[in-house]
Amino acid sequence: MEYYCIMVNTGKEESFKKNALTCLKENFPDVQFFFFKRIMKTSKGEAFEKPLFPGYVFFQIEKLTVDFFTALRHVKDFCRILRDNTDPVKFSGAALEELKLFIHNGEHWGVSKVQFFPGKKIRVISGPLLGLEGNIYKVNKKRKRITITSSLTPDGKHFDLFYEDVEV
Repeated sequence: MEYYCIMVNTGKEESFKKNALTCLKENFPDVQFFFFKRIMKTSKGEAFEKPLFPGYVFFQIEKLTVDFFTALRHVKDFCRILRDNTDPVKFSGAALEELKLFIHNGEHWGVSKVQFFPGKKIRVISGPLLGLEGNIYKVNKKRKRITITSSLTPDGKHFDLFYEDVEV
């Protein structure tokens, strides 16, 4: 399988995913699309879902062909495949492993359960942070957020995930 990322109109990720599956599934039955969301909380503690990578949809296909790409470009709200339409870049190495972990965690990310140990050690018990411990950039204990550095982007995009403390 090969994995790629598509830029779509921001706010249209879900509708793009649905339209793409409808348009492409018959001729390309092995294609799958992924749009990741995470649980966030307002300052009042109310939970809501927010895109993890706004404006981006990931997909897997056995092999990216000219026929598939031509059909994909005609799906409503498609902008471009990354890096660009003439030079699509498939995920490999650490970025591919991270993307597979994201796919394994599912498209809707809840709140992780973590334990803190002396010496700033963190152990993730469950949730979307499981397997991403090495990517932790910073911890905000007051707001209960852990900032992760992603290897999916060349610039190492940061994003926050909520956590709950688990007593040792």
